Amino acid sequence: MHPRRARPVFAAIIAGTALQAAPAQAAEPYAVQSGDTLWSLATAQGYSPQTLATYNGLSLDGLLISGQPIEIPTADEGAAALVEAGLDPAQEIAVAAPSVVGSAPVPGLGAVTSPAGPVYLDAGAAEAWNAMRADALSTYGIDIYPGGDLSGYRSTDEQAELYGLFLAGLGAPSHPPGHSAHELGLALDLASPEMRTVIDEIGPAYGWAKVEAPDEWWHVNYVGG
Repeated sequence: MHPRRARPVFAAIIAGTALQAAPAQAAEPYAVQSGDTLWSLATAQGYSPQTLATYNGLSLDGLLISGQPIEIPTADEGAAALVEAGLDPAQEIAVAAPSVVGSAPVPGLGAVTSPAGPVYLDAGAAEAWNAMRADALSTYGIDIYPGGDLSGYRSTDEQAELYGLFLAGLGAPSHPPGHSAHELGLALDLASPEMRTVIDEIGPAYGWAKVEAPDEWWHVNYVGG
C-alpha cells in the first residue's frame, strides 16, 4: 500500500473544555496515469510539485508509477501540509506560477511553462500553446511542455552554440544560425514522445503541427491558425 502522510488534526478549545471537530478533507483520490508527473499534476491545480509531493509523503525527485494511488489536495490543504513540513507555501506557489512580466529576452515574445521555468515563443505562438496545453490537460490528462530552457526561442548566439555542438558530435541535430524557426520563436522541442502524440491530435486546431525535421519527433512548429 502506498504510504500516506499523517494528517494534522486541527482543534480549538471551546469554553476551556470542548474541542471543535476538524474540518472535512476535500482532497480527491487519484490513480496515477501513464505520463503523469508530480509537475504536471500539480501545475494543473495551480500549485507547486513540492506541494503535491509533501501532501502525499513523496520525494520530489521520485517517479510516479502508473496505477499508484495518491490524493490531489485543494490549495488550502496543500498549503497546510507545507506549513506542517516547515516550508513556505507562498514561495512554493510562486514556483508553480513564476512571474514573467518584463522578463522576455526580446520584445514580442510570450511565455509558456516548463519544469525549468518560463520558455519563450512568438507571442501568438505562446498564446496558442497555452490554450492547447489547457486542452491537453482537460481532454487527455497529459501535460505538454518544452524539454529544456532552449527548447523554444533561441538567440542567434544560442543557435550557433547548439549548432557547434551538433557539428562536434556532442549535441542533437541543429540548423546553422539564421536558418532555424527557433530564432523566430516559432518552434518548440517537446519533452516526451507522448506529448507529440497529443499534439498530432489537437495541434492543428491551435496552429501547431509537425512540418519540418521529420526525423526529430520532438520538434513541432507554430504555423498559425
